[in-house]
Amino acid sequence: MLGINMVCITGFLLTLMNTQSNQSCSGIVKDRTLLTLTKRTINKSYDIRPAYTRKIIIKTSYPIVISQPYKINNEDICRRVPKITCIVMVHTSLNHFERRRNMREMFYSTYYSPNIIRVVFLLGLTTNSTLQTMIEYESLVHQDIVQGYFMDTYHNLTNKGVMGLKWITDHCRNAEFVAKIDDDVFMNFHRIFGELKFIKDRRKYLVCNRLDANSNFIQRGINDQWYVHRDDFKGFTFYPFTSCSGLAVFISIDLVPLLYKAALISPFFWVDDFYLFGILPAKIPGVIHYGINKHVSLNHRRTFNCFSKYKDKCELFVGLTDPDNNRKIKIWD
Repeated sequence: MLGINMVCITGFLLTLMNTQSNQSCSGIVKDRTLLTLTKRTINKSYDIRPAYTRKIIIKTSYPIVISQPYKINNEDICRRVPKITCIVMVHTSLNHFERRRNMREMFYSTYYSPNIIRVVFLLGLTTNSTLQTMIEYESLVHQDIVQGYFMDTYHNLTNKGVMGLKWITDHCRNAEFVAKIDDDVFMNFHRIFGELKFIKDRRKYLVCNRLDANSNFIQRGINDQWYVHRDDFKGFTFYPFTSCSGLAVFISIDLVPLLYKAALISPFFWVDDFYLFGILPAKIPGVIHYGINKHVSLNHRRTFNCFSKYKDKCELFVGLTDPDNNRKIKIWD
């Protein structure tokens, strides 16, 4: 009887071992099959290529002054006087010391009483340590310079303009209106205060040498002064927005912070006149470009002849000058 039981137990154990062995072999086969399928899937995924890959040529950028501090900031320019009729922001080059001297004499005179003018000169950086020291001394003496952290180059004028909008938004909201000019421009404030005083009461107003939409040719020649790459405004022959010639633009004070806010969402475009007074206003509903084209001179000879002959009765509000040619042009005096 015992022998029969031992045979049964032994048979049961052998059957159990065979079953486990078969299950183990089955698991190994399943694992190997799964591994093979996985390798095939991975290898197949390596062979998949998108039908089209977009080549990124230029990474979208924005004016760098939006998030940059000032290297020099005379923040009290507008705080030192109780009333400011016009704050003039001047795009000037680093070494134009004489031009800035002449402008100070023109703007800070008592000829325009009771109107009061203040000026802020906008500059970028230089790698010349001697020139930088001279700029810092000039700022210490006159306290009317604002310098940003960007190189002072022709292609950085947009950064300079946005810096001016930012500075006025932060430090000079008490002015009645704003004028943006270049440092080779003469302004007839007698006529400006007389015939453009309406801008003080207007909203979202730009007064300038107006350039209508689709009338200003986009220069595509590599040697053109305002060369625009074919990827910018691709497919356009003319600038699509109304804008201004940038030598002199008068801005209602309410519009300045709106223009600066628009710069926060507007990709950088190096042609500053069109960026500041075309692209940015196009993002703000209701902006008016009021043209004074016949009162703006883009020729320094016309400017000199008019002011030399008629003085403050000259029909021009603003005019391009030749301030470095003292033998021919004495208009600054």
